[in-house]
Amino acid sequence: MKLAVISAFRTSGLTKTELARRLGKQEAEARRILDPDHATKIATMQDAMRALGKTIVVSVMEAA
Repeated sequence: MKLAVISAFRTSGLTKTELARRLGKQEAEARRILDPDHATKIATMQDAMRALGKTIVVSVMEAA
């Protein structure tokens, strides 16, 4: 999920400052959200995706 957030950010054309503004957070927090080595809660990633105009959909399927 973190990689999806990073990918959506890269294609969005937004700056980290603008993402932070949309999230109501400091730029440092936006940098942490986009850092693949930093643990980020699912709810925070969902908020970031929403700020990027995306949504996260999770599904469970039977294993083959």
